[in-house]
Amino acid sequence: MKYLLIENLAILVCAAAGFLSGIRYLNARKALYASMIEQGVGCIVMARLYQCVLLWTGGSLTDHFQVGSLGVIGAFSFFFSANFGQIDSLVDAGEADFRKYRLIAVLGPLYINSMLIPILLSPASLSFKASCAAVGVLVGAACYFHVKHLLIPDVDYGVVRCLRGYNALALAMSVMSMWELIALSMGSESVLIVSGVGLCAVSLAMVPVMDRGVKKWRT
Repeated sequence: MKYLLIENLAILVCAAAGFLSGIRYLNARKALYASMIEQGVGCIVMARLYQCVLLWTGGSLTDHFQVGSLGVIGAFSFFFSANFGQIDSLVDAGEADFRKYRLIAVLGPLYINSMLIPILLSPASLSFKASCAAVGVLVGAACYFHVKHLLIPDVDYGVVRCLRGYNALALAMSVMSMWELIALSMGSESVLIVSGVGLCAVSLAMVPVMDRGVKKWRT
């Protein structure tokens, strides 16, 4: 697809700008949560850099497994880890009243993994489908917490409220990432352009929005 290199370059520039805006968070002593989000966006930068070089040198993103997929997996592993554990325990200690939010949050992983169906039914290579499935598992796991933390009631110090903007953007990135994989598997330039524009926007905004939320939370 003729727009593929342009799309990856655009996402690379936007993700790099977002990453640089929060580079101080690489010092984990500042805020571990923010540091993990920053490192996740760093994984996106590295993934797009690799894919740009691969495409520039005549390689393919769909003929076989390519390590750019590992960057996406790494990014959503950081997003998952940031919300899992300490942050989630602050907003949900397993109370029965919150059971409905836990059940609704399951819709996130279910939707993400349902997006694998057109990929698995496409004419793409088996190795590409396998890498998409691996991406889908991690993206879906992260989406559980993104959906949950968007809906669950706030707690003391406004942890949930302050981070809702970030979680909304991360959820959008999850969906756009899967739509991009669908576009690649089916060779659809129109879907690629739409998902690419979405990924540019969220890659650029994610760290600044998270930064504002963390500052409010810590004050």
